[in-house]
Formats: sequence, C-alpha cells, structure tokens
Amino acid sequence: MSDYKLEWKGNLAKEIVREVAKKALLTCGADLQGKSAEQSPIDTGDLKRNCSVSPIQDNNGEMTVMVGYDLPYARRQHEGLHFKHPKGGKAKYLEDPYKENVKKYEKYIADKIKQVIGD
Repeated sequence: MSDYKLEWKGNLAKEIVREVAKKALLTCGADLQGKSAEQSPIDTGDLKRNCSVSPIQDNNGEMTVMVGYDLPYARRQHEGLHFKHPKGGKAKYLEDPYKENVKKYEKYIADKIKQVIGD
C-alpha cells in the first residue's frame, strides 16, 4: 500500500496573496498619482510634480498606500472650488480621480489575487 501525504502550506499561501496584493495596491496608487497630476492646477508645474505614492503601510494585515501632495498650498488648491485655473487643471484633482476609479482599483486588486488562488 502506498502512503499519501496532504500538506497545507497556509502561511506560504497567505504570503503569496499578500505580495500580490501589495504589488496591485502600488500599481493602483501609481495610476491614481498619474490621473491626479493630470488634473492638478498648473501655474509653475510644482504641484503636478509633487504628487507622490507612499510605501505600503501594513497595520496587522490591513495594507494601505497614500497618494497625495505635500506642498503648503496643495490642500487649498484642492478645496478651492472658486479658484480660476487659466493654465489648466482644477480643484478636487485628487478626490475626483479617486472616486472615478476606486471600483476599478478594487476589481484590479481582487482579480490579481484571484489569478494566484483561483476562483
């Protein structure tokens, strides 16, 4: 009689899923960064070049990435619906592309995970 061994490598499976999720999250962050920079108000171009994506933050399995701006006037420009932008761009240049794409980002991350674990 032959012996068969079943082995569950749950920790390895979880680590693979985590790495795939991290890469997908960073991809989404980079996409949002580009979309936001395209919509940011233009004067000197400093704001457009200032958009950044943070490294992955992992808080007990809850992973986040931050996309944003750190120039002193970035928030005021973002919230200033009354500002005119004769050289291009607009207010809500981070919020709008996020809201327009959040479902797409969620699906992208889920699809990447499904690719490694199956349906």
